Amino acid sequence: MALRTEGLHKRKRFTVPGLGLLAHAKFELALLALLLLTAAAVIGKDKLLDRTLHFTPASTAQSGRVLFVDSDAGGKSTINATASLTWDCELRAGHPYPYCGYELFTDANKGSHGLNLSNMRSVAITMMYRGGSTSFRLHMKNFDARYSVRADDESPKYLRVEADTTPGVLQRTEFVAADFGVADWWMRKHKLAPEFGRVTFDNITSLIIETGTEAPLGHHEFEVRDIEIRTAILSEAQFYSLVLGIWVIMIVLYLGYRISNLRRADHERRVLAALTLSEAQEAARRDHLTGILNRRGLIERFDGVVEHRRGPVALAVILIDIDHFKKLNDTFGHTYGDRVLTDVATVISRNVRVVDMVARWGGEEFIVVCADNDRRGAQRVAEKIRDCIENFDFGQSDQVKPGQVTASFGIHWSNTETPNLADLVERADTALCAAKASGRNCVRTHRPAMSKAA
Repeated sequence: MALRTEGLHKRKRFTVPGLGLLAHAKFELALLALLLLTAAAVIGKDKLLDRTLHFTPASTAQSGRVLFVDSDAGGKSTINATASLTWDCELRAGHPYPYCGYELFTDANKGSHGLNLSNMRSVAITMMYRGGSTSFRLHMKNFDARYSVRADDESPKYLRVEADTTPGVLQRTEFVAADFGVADWWMRKHKLAPEFGRVTFDNITSLIIETGTEAPLGHHEFEVRDIEIRTAILSEAQFYSLVLGIWVIMIVLYLGYRISNLRRADHERRVLAALTLSEAQEAARRDHLTGILNRRGLIERFDGVVEHRRGPVALAVILIDIDHFKKLNDTFGHTYGDRVLTDVATVISRNVRVVDMVARWGGEEFIVVCADNDRRGAQRVAEKIRDCIENFDFGQSDQVKPGQVTASFGIHWSNTETPNLADLVERADTALCAAKASGRNCVRTHRPAMSKAA
């Protein structure tokens, strides 16, 4: 640390005069450049944010499409596609409202992932229509997983607009987002809450062009030359928020840069001192082999929990002892014994709650302290850990099979205003002795009738 501090002083001593001013000048030049860029972005934001999508016969030749007509609903009309975005139909009597139309999918798989047109500015259709109708309808289907199902064509929300058309004239009809409304029949059919009746363009999966509401019987021809959708990367509110956010960040960075120069040396010294102290304190609370808390660390944590509680504290102490650990050490060596201790500590830590305290109590004994847990809950935790230890693969080639490393468990549960860890552990130890006397590899809960000799 002394060498590091000396290096810092040397760098300060040999600083070339004027470098500080040069650094400030660079930052101020960056601010000036940002100011000019901001002005240019605000002036040209429309061109900067605008994005235009075109659907033409050539670009949609390979796109998914569906021709539909009232014969699907019991009518007698017919329809025929002559080319991409070009079709004709014959409306005939037989359905209360004869219709025909063309659906173009923006999702190649006719699925649930379409275009996000939340910032749509306009949609324009350039089309030649021939027939007896004076209007046509445009639908945009918006898929929403809350009520839409991929297998149901009518489950996406139908956003509807209808416009006049002049037969035999190539005309361009433009709509803005506010022109659209949710189709009444769709709301009635799905009986959704009013909140779902709002117009949304965040997942447009298809565009539909069809005959008008009162299209007369007879021949109808549609030739769509272009569908143009103008949208923006960001809304104006989002754009200005982004600009403001960039300026706020730059100002904060500038202030932070100035302040950090004054405080860096003192900050480093304080951080290093605090880190060294914290690491030393934490190391003193940890078991060097397993990495979990040692007895001292557990007692400190336990006292901290009890100190901040008001009223009765529900506590369960689970004392765990590895069965025949000395035999494992004698048979496979101390290195393997250390491995078993480490693995058992890992198994225990992985099978308790984050708020529970796990520690190595001494030798091959471990302890778990569960706050805010009842007696049955503590028994379930102990049984789970016992089973995991019994079935854990502790390695050592083929010499140790699952089930050869087991542990016995003693539990004591209390609900008192002034819990004493030593008393809790003593009663849990009595239950642990009962578990060993019962053949080991089992869980026993302390009862008043138990004694050390049980």
